[in-house]
Amino acid sequence: MKSFTITRMIAAPTEKVWSTVKDFHRTPGPGVKVEMVTAGSGPEGAGAERTITIGSVKVRERLLSMGPGTTFTYRILAGAPMKDHKATATLAPNGTSTEIRWDVSFTPKVPGIGWIVAMVTKKAVNQYLDAVERSIR
Repeated sequence: MKSFTITRMIAAPTEKVWSTVKDFHRTPGPGVKVEMVTAGSGPEGAGAERTITIGSVKVRERLLSMGPGTTFTYRILAGAPMKDHKATATLAPNGTSTEIRWDVSFTPKVPGIGWIVAMVTKKAVNQYLDAVERSIR
């Protein structure tokens, strides 16, 4: 199992950033395409599935949980050379800014490629966060 954490500051109040990232159905802005596959039936939309395309990466994701507070957890189901993927994003106020912590764990489908999968996943998460930041300016 491989894991990594991305921490990023966005110069906006947590409520504003959260209103952008908590909507599993909505794209945060240019460069990210979101298509809903199924609506969630659990609390706060848990169980919802979507495809998300960032650049040349297109994956299918399932929302596992939303909350408590400003956190959500999801799993990549298809479209990536990994299994057992799980990611949790947590937002926290930091003065007038918001700190986002994105914790990711996965198992590469092919031994020895974990570092490549991590590099591509980090790039995709950062592109997503770039779109979030652009959308709230």
